[in-house]
Amino acid sequence: MSNNVLLKTLLLSTSSINQIKYETDKKKRGKVVGQLVGKLILYAMFLGFCLIIALGLGGWGFGKAIPAFCVTALSLMEFVFCLLKTNGFMFAFNDYDMIMALPFSVKKIVASRFLYMYIKNLPWVLIISLPMMVGYGIFVKPFFTVYIVWTLFSFLIPMIPMVVATVIGTLIAAIGSGFRHKNIVQIILTFAVVLFFFALRFIIDDVLSNDKIAQTMSSISGSMDKIKSIYRPALWFEKSITELNVLHMLLFVASAVVVFELAFFVISKFYRQINSRLMAGAARKKYRLKGLKSKSVVHSIVFKEFKHFVSSTNYIVNQSIGFVLCVILCVLSLILGLEKIVMFFTKGHYVDLRIILPAIPALVFFLVGMSTTTTISYSLEGKNYWIVQSLPISLRTLINGKMLFNLYLTLPISILGNLILSMQAKGNPLEVTLCVVCGIIQCLYCTSWGMLLGLLLPKMEWKVDIEVIKNSAAQVIYMIPNMLITMAVGVVSVILGLNFGPIVPIVATTLFYALFAGITYIFVLMKTKSPKTK
Repeated sequence: MSNNVLLKTLLLSTSSINQIKYETDKKKRGKVVGQLVGKLILYAMFLGFCLIIALGLGGWGFGKAIPAFCVTALSLMEFVFCLLKTNGFMFAFNDYDMIMALPFSVKKIVASRFLYMYIKNLPWVLIISLPMMVGYGIFVKPFFTVYIVWTLFSFLIPMIPMVVATVIGTLIAAIGSGFRHKNIVQIILTFAVVLFFFALRFIIDDVLSNDKIAQTMSSISGSMDKIKSIYRPALWFEKSITELNVLHMLLFVASAVVVFELAFFVISKFYRQINSRLMAGAARKKYRLKGLKSKSVVHSIVFKEFKHFVSSTNYIVNQSIGFVLCVILCVLSLILGLEKIVMFFTKGHYVDLRIILPAIPALVFFLVGMSTTTTISYSLEGKNYWIVQSLPISLRTLINGKMLFNLYLTLPISILGNLILSMQAKGNPLEVTLCVVCGIIQCLYCTSWGMLLGLLLPKMEWKVDIEVIKNSAAQVIYMIPNMLITMAVGVVSVILGLNFGPIVPIVATTLFYALFAGITYIFVLMKTKSPKTK
């Protein structure tokens, strides 16, 4: 019961519906409504995408493998997402001292934080699982009972991977809490785990790959069998759906409950110690004044953004994972050669690097522009925004500082990535220059477009920063369509390059992003035309 009270309070304090119901400011209500509409549009798009995948699997003759594919995809997705969110939701949150002073056991507090994270992720789980169920129903035509079981079990599918991710996140926090520079250690450990799972996907792909397409397609069933032999809940879920096996149903439910109870019983034993160490670091630091330097107002805001950036493990990991992958790709291309990397993805088939040259800016931007600080930096002011309002600066000056900080982050990596990869792709000096210029324009686009979304869909009411960094409407609306558009631009660039050479598609891509960068920046100027913050 007490666990329900904690969870209910958390949900009500961050609920958009609750804000619409009780908010009296029409402008704030309008922004909350806009966030909900944006999320619903994204949910609809992703639901359609998942349905297409399910229909594609059924059309290729893998209808019976859909349950295993569904539970595997969901488990991997929830593991990665939860791993990135654990530190923000579970440890050193703003109300930690107040919550721990309440008459609730540590286990109930930890469980309520986890269940809050679970409920926040649940819409994405259902958006993937239910279309897969529809696709399975179309091609396999099971009994009606299967639909009930699948729907109910959809709520349990993410439980085990989320608990495992939480345990790993707790270990990272525990290890990091023993060091003086806790954030740096946690960032390194989190990056190491995330990059390991990125690499694991390619290792598995290399092990299971075949030169013949038919054999590759037929290996999907074998791949699912190997996954089920390692991750038994996937097998139990499949047997529950395909055979309506009661024993496997009980095993699937019991595994989720037992793992949840056992994990949080152990975590609760060390929860206070980990948080105490994480939150005690600032008291041990000795401050020494070495000198005073004067900066312009805009550069002072940039420095403030930088300090906020490096002080938050959630912030730096979420924004920098694409940068790290881009740097790794550049280093590998210099060591191994871009040709070998391309051949790895094409299963050993040779591809002329001049063919992929027009897509280099799209490839780099897919990584560098995966996320942008401008979608969330405005919202991260949160309840402290009144401090900014009291300063003698205009809203436009504040926004210019936040945009400049994002450019300082993205431009060096973008220039480096386009320069190295376009040279590795045998581009001449003109083509290399055009790729670099295109990357610069793309950074301007992601900065202005992200800033516009951040201004239109601010999320100022939050308990932990991870709600803004991962779950804000501005971040989600920016990220998913941006990835799809970037992939489409890359494919079109390759097609145009085959007919017109590399220069035409690179210039066309540059003009495309320049147009939208200009349009979005004009709207940003319109939103910030008032002389004072409001």
